[in-house]
Amino acid sequence: MARRRAGFSGTEEQFRAEAVEWVERECAEQGIPVKISDQATVEKVAEILAQGIQTARNRDGSKRL
Repeated sequence: MARRRAGFSGTEEQFRAEAVEWVERECAEQGIPVKISDQATVEKVAEILAQGIQTARNRDGSKRL
């Protein structure tokens, strides 16, 4: 059995299945594809995610005494 995530009472597989269902539903409602195949879009998303990671590192570092 897979480990459970904090705050989620199901298994890891159930968590993943619910996440996939949520993404598919949201994408359908917004009329956007579930998967991205355009290279420029993939690069832009990677850039945005990298900026978020850097921001989180800076924020975590500022908490240290």
